[in-house]
Amino acid sequence: MKGKRVAVMMGILVLTGCANTKTAPERHAYYFIGHKSNFVGGNFANNQQQNYRLNVPQFREIYVQGKADRTAGRTSSEAAEYAQSIRDQVKQNVTTNHSFTGNASDKWTSDMELKDAILFGNELAASYLDGYNGVQ
Repeated sequence: MKGKRVAVMMGILVLTGCANTKTAPERHAYYFIGHKSNFVGGNFANNQQQNYRLNVPQFREIYVQGKADRTAGRTSSEAAEYAQSIRDQVKQNVTTNHSFTGNASDKWTSDMELKDAILFGNELAASYLDGYNGVQ
């Protein structure tokens, strides 16, 4: 009886793994949005799905750049250095733009928390390296 349960669970896991339709940049964007700190306060509502949609283009762009660098003949050590430079640059200056939906003139900017900046840089760099290494 236990063997049948294990077999069924393994089958479900295999089928779930095969059903993953997100591309590498989408997975990195989703991970970033799912793990970053959320701004909480007043009447502000955080829409994770919209944040995901807004961030995916950046991850796709950096992924395509990784593919282009591989095609152009950049070595793996140069790609690793570039990925590290992405991490360093993001840590230094990341500004977030905020606005309320109900009042378009009520906008402000803020610096991203250091832990979120590190997470963002790591995921961008990983997306670049996935593009470089051909990870789908």
